[in-house]
Amino acid sequence: MNRQDFRAHALDGAQLYFQPASGVHVRVATAATATLRRRAPRVVMFGVTNACNLACAFCSRDTTRQSAWTVETAAAALRGLHDAGTLEVAYGGGEPFAFRGFAELVAELDATTTLAQHVTTNGTLLHDAMWARYAGRFGVVRLSIHDGTPWRPAADTLRGHGQRWGANVLVRRLDLDRLPALLAELGAAGCDDVSWLSYVGPDAGLHLDAADDRRLSEIVAASPLRSRASVCFGDRLSVPRLFSGDCGAGRDFLSITPDRRVQSCSFQEISLPGATADEILEAWRAQQPALLGPTSRRGCARALPLAAQPSPPSPPPISIWRSFSGNNSGECFLVARFHDVADAERYLAELSPGFHPGEPHSPEWRALFTEQQVGVAPTEGDHLDAPRELLAIGRTVLAVQYDAGDALRHLRALAWKRGAAVVPGGVHVHEDVTLLAAVRCRDDRDRDDVLTTPWAPGARRHAHGDVVFVSLPVLGHESPVPTLAAARDALLTLSAGRPLAVELFFDEVLEAALLAAKRHLGHAPSQRQRLSIVFWGEDRHARAARMLQLCGAQRTTVCDSLLLVDPAPDRKRLAVLAYRMGGSVAALDGEELELGVSVWFDPPPVKKGRRPAPRGVDVRDLEARLRAALPRASTMTIVKPDRPWRPGADVTVRTTLPGPALDALGASVAAIGAQHYPWVRDVDPIGAALRRLRDDVVGGSGPGRQ
Repeated sequence: MNRQDFRAHALDGAQLYFQPASGVHVRVATAATATLRRRAPRVVMFGVTNACNLACAFCSRDTTRQSAWTVETAAAALRGLHDAGTLEVAYGGGEPFAFRGFAELVAELDATTTLAQHVTTNGTLLHDAMWARYAGRFGVVRLSIHDGTPWRPAADTLRGHGQRWGANVLVRRLDLDRLPALLAELGAAGCDDVSWLSYVGPDAGLHLDAADDRRLSEIVAASPLRSRASVCFGDRLSVPRLFSGDCGAGRDFLSITPDRRVQSCSFQEISLPGATADEILEAWRAQQPALLGPTSRRGCARALPLAAQPSPPSPPPISIWRSFSGNNSGECFLVARFHDVADAERYLAELSPGFHPGEPHSPEWRALFTEQQVGVAPTEGDHLDAPRELLAIGRTVLAVQYDAGDALRHLRALAWKRGAAVVPGGVHVHEDVTLLAAVRCRDDRDRDDVLTTPWAPGARRHAHGDVVFVSLPVLGHESPVPTLAAARDALLTLSAGRPLAVELFFDEVLEAALLAAKRHLGHAPSQRQRLSIVFWGEDRHARAARMLQLCGAQRTTVCDSLLLVDPAPDRKRLAVLAYRMGGSVAALDGEELELGVSVWFDPPPVKKGRRPAPRGVDVRDLEARLRAALPRASTMTIVKPDRPWRPGADVTVRTTLPGPALDALGASVAAIGAQHYPWVRDVDPIGAALRRLRDDVVGGSGPGRQ
């Protein structure tokens, strides 16, 4: 397998010669090649996993899909495509470096094929110690750079190991003035080239207009780095194109999804079976009409006039260029419920100086966060951005921003410090976000008016006494409410001066679940103030140990890097301390909690080029251990999930004694030598949200009284 040799790949009416080692392409289009036809896609964009340690709202992947590839099945499919004529594979997802066995997959294909392998990554999982397993095996590594992604450590690792790397930059209107400085910074960091990505989706604020296209064209023309524009730009930019015509999705390249399906590109809704090379090739050969259609998402180049050109200009007889193909792979929310409207307004007023939506933290914000000692101290290297929206609806403050991690951790900590109750969740949210609201009416007639007034499409309204509950999908691909400000304005119109309370629920709210929660609002479950704190990263256990000293071992249970503080009457203080140490915090209010673990065994190492069968979890043995160890006031379910990429067991426990239950879970998993990921949450989050909203508008305990 010599990557210096050129591989021949038939195109429609042309012959392509590709050198995997260098990325050099030679395209010959003469009378002698006129009858040639493609036999395989030139490139596959391979979603090796749907798992990701980040959550970017513009991410095009469907987060409900399973991660079904294993090292063996992925290697077999890609070898088959290689043998059929495919030249390159660009790994994406998901985050490829989150795929267990990724190094083994890359090594096996490096040894058994001449595929040029590339990877697109957010870079946050790259470090010097692990790179030896990948050294020399990627043509190019592409770092996704957007909204505070900490790309510099990854760039240093790649540059230090001599790995060619490029940058994928999503271009938004508010980014244009910053792009020249970013280009200079990328060049100084050793970046080889920049790919400009066009946003494809529903958010009108992220699309460029004609003037923005001209500005971007000027920036590209003056770039000190080699630049290339995403095919989704079509002919909108006044920059040279390698070839005119259609973007090639579904014909020149295919997107293979983590659940082993075939799509023309990652933005496309239509998918076909693709678990093996034969299935992938059959879909590619037999389903061209389906694969060549445009996506319904706004921004697709196939919806532009470019796609309608009946006869694009012919390319020259011989073309030579050098490039490797790339693959480009969601929201961060704050919901802070203050004691009253005045408190919420004071919080916003404190942040008003220096608030520039979507821009890096201003000097005023950095000084404020440092003075108040909230969150990890921001430095010039953080590149944290302010939320693109920060507003109040009544006494609830809402914020949203794209980010590689928790862009709003300083705002969360400051809200806790200022007396708010910060609603759990909101970090790494991809799709479904529902705005829940309660409107208190004067009487039955007034309630009927609120229920029947024409309002936002997709909204649901349900009466509960003199309160009307509202649920409205927001910010999603199909939502009629594209911004928090639009949601605020719509709610203010509906409430028309009536008492109003709102929250965001970070998932889809099904009608049946909402009705079931509403039916049980008359039953007030017992309450107990607790706090969960989770740390991530390689030093998570060390940070958890330091946090344990601050919380006190007598009331704190530790399971892996999760701490459960019980009771936590001082959880406002502890939340600020946890954010200062880089933790994630969730307030828990119910006497009964739901907790659990995902349990698995790491795959064994490859021996003599073969991977032994992974060790499975003995569910009966684990169940017996847990039933003997769990507190009696507990109910347990244990299932073996359909998760080929990480077989194991998922355990869920409901209990009023979560500390002893977590101890039992951790000890039982340790006894069998397995890996585990623990979690804890309130039992009925929708019901809890409805109770909070009802209490807010009828004069209950109030969100700040804890």
